[in-house]
Amino acid sequence: MRSKLFRGDSSERLTLLFAGWGMDDAPFAPFPKRFDTWVVWDYADLRTGLPDVPRDRPVDLVAWSMGVWAATQVLDRAALATATAVNGTPWPIDETRGIPPTLFDATLAGLSEAGLARFRRRMCGAAGLAGFLAHAPTRDVEDLRRELTALGEGIRARPERPFAWTRAVACEGDRIFPLAAQRAAFPEALVRPGAHWAPEIFEALLGGRAP
Repeated sequence: MRSKLFRGDSSERLTLLFAGWGMDDAPFAPFPKRFDTWVVWDYADLRTGLPDVPRDRPVDLVAWSMGVWAATQVLDRAALATATAVNGTPWPIDETRGIPPTLFDATLAGLSEAGLARFRRRMCGAAGLAGFLAHAPTRDVEDLRRELTALGEGIRARPERPFAWTRAVACEGDRIFPLAAQRAAFPEALVRPGAHWAPEIFEALLGGRAP
């Protein structure tokens, strides 16, 4: 894993943001941050790179997409004040509670520059694509293939870990984690408009507001 700390307006709390597959810190840099924020990405190796979770102040987890699963694998829930899942589930490769296995495997098999462009269009929707691309991750396709391969192997091999989520937020227009799958995983999920890439939700959560 890799991570970067952004200083916020206050150090009273810490936000720990687990990003999705294919990300780095760049897409999250423009959002105003009320509290210090660690952005974590790249789940090719879950054994390294996790920032130390401080014990001297409350820590709020925001996990998005594949970051929902990754967070459950590496974090001690007891060390967190709150945990919010956004457009992801703890079962990311699953027929009913995540991405269908055939679709996940097809995404990996077809990964290329053109395939990545198609994925990002589905991820962002027409309204959000330009904004995302203005701050797109700088990782290359081979790096993303390495991460996605490791995710596929890890998700299928690792057992589920108990994790008490404070809340989950699911977007109606999500074309990566279908709304029905998110509702199956989180029956009490807050449903909001938007696509899988959800800047309005990130802006609220990083700003210390309810989504």
